[in-house]
Amino acid sequence: MNKNIFCIGELLIDMVCVDNKGLKYGEKFEKKAGGAPANVAASITKLEGNAYFLGQVGDDFFGKFLIGLLNDLNINTEMAVEKGSTTMALVGIDADGERNFDFLRGSDGEYSFDNVDTSKITATDIIHFGSATGFLEGELKKTYFKLLEYAKENNIYVSFDPNYRDALIKDDMLDQFIADSKKFLKYSDFTKLSDEELYLITKEKDLTAGVNKLHELGVGVVTITLGAEGTYLSVKGENAVIPSIKIKQVDSTGAGDSFVGAVLKQVSEFEDKKNISMEQWKEIVAFANKVGAITCTNYGAIASMPTLSEVQ
Repeated sequence: MNKNIFCIGELLIDMVCVDNKGLKYGEKFEKKAGGAPANVAASITKLEGNAYFLGQVGDDFFGKFLIGLLNDLNINTEMAVEKGSTTMALVGIDADGERNFDFLRGSDGEYSFDNVDTSKITATDIIHFGSATGFLEGELKKTYFKLLEYAKENNIYVSFDPNYRDALIKDDMLDQFIADSKKFLKYSDFTKLSDEELYLITKEKDLTAGVNKLHELGVGVVTITLGAEGTYLSVKGENAVIPSIKIKQVDSTGAGDSFVGAVLKQVSEFEDKKNISMEQWKEIVAFANKVGAITCTNYGAIASMPTLSEVQ
């Protein structure tokens, strides 16, 4: 029996530049649904797991489009709010398939803890904190910390992805971002970071040294995504690099989120989530690597994520 996975953060419009000229020179844009936690929720339900989205979109056409899409994906939106204007991310993709960003911030940062029905979240569930905007000052950040407190008090499995974006976290905000990330890592059962984020938070260039610092902070299971090389996995001090599959990359948007969704969907099937063996974790990550790789073979995050049958 799959348990519920609650994903909190932003749901937004990705205006993706599809002529491979990046944001500065690009002329052709396509409207896609985006937002890291919404992407994770979509990956979970496409793989036949159960996900809730907790966050705020605008009371506008874009917001209605986004909530409608989540409902079509069987993501539970009863704790989502439609108010204000929808946040937009402008995503440029260069000739190598790499991304650059600009943000037009809407009302996602106004999501209040009053909208979270904690009676629906039990000790058998998972809460995933993954957001590019979650640590920007405002109501959403307060909601994040209150929900983390609730998870801690009720022994709920916590997943965390810092989702660092240099377009959002300016230099004078970096120290606060790192401090906030460390507070979440302290109580995380599972975390996914890029090697860039690992260095940012731990100041360690060596992967193993950086990962060990995360374990010292309190993280149970650490995954570091290494692109085509696969994923570095560390479980209670046991480490391995789990290879990925070969693909032709078109757009890496959402690959990390689909990976996290695939991990959490599998973890949700375990009764004792905090004591999954290294061998079981290797299988979980090998499957999630496949999901992340397939997501890179097309444009747009949610649209590119595979269903369970497609992965198999």
